[in-house]
Amino acid sequence: MPKVGMPEIRKPQLIEATITAIDKHGFPGATVSVISKKAGVSPAIINHYFGGKDGLLEATMRSLIKEFFEVLHSELYLTRDGDIFEKAMAIVRASISQSQTRPQVVKTWMGFWASAMHKPALYRLQKVYSRRLLSCLVVVFRERFEKERAREIAFTVAAMIDGMWLRGSLAGGIDNQHAADRINEYISLVLKQP
Repeated sequence: MPKVGMPEIRKPQLIEATITAIDKHGFPGATVSVISKKAGVSPAIINHYFGGKDGLLEATMRSLIKEFFEVLHSELYLTRDGDIFEKAMAIVRASISQSQTRPQVVKTWMGFWASAMHKPALYRLQKVYSRRLLSCLVVVFRERFEKERAREIAFTVAAMIDGMWLRGSLAGGIDNQHAADRINEYISLVLKQP
């Protein structure tokens, strides 16, 4: 029987092995067997602690989402006394940060988004992530705009972030500076409006 506490000791190792397996074999090819070999553990460990591949994939995405929001909160903290533009761009920077745009992590996010359409647990996780990101953007734009207009702008910025992710992943990597510059242009134009 596995030791108590094994998941916390092995979890980062298993998450990294999952990301590596997805990078090499894609979401469908990242089987429990492949991941367990990369992590140097028995497949039974994954099945016992995570309930199988889906549970491990969910734990991996929870970890990446948690990391994203930690970066986001750090960026927002640095701009807490800044203007709307600085705060909005802090959210954009967090969304395309280096930790989230490593090629292996991008493939994991893309696989997650594709799988979320078919797996209820991943779909719920995607909805939570999406709502939190949108909510952060709305809060920033509410400093200047009425609620509905702030929501429209926030939705467009979130869609631009997603679009940069999609284009970047298909091009072999996200160009963080190019993505930030394009979104910067849109936010600048919106904020110039009376």
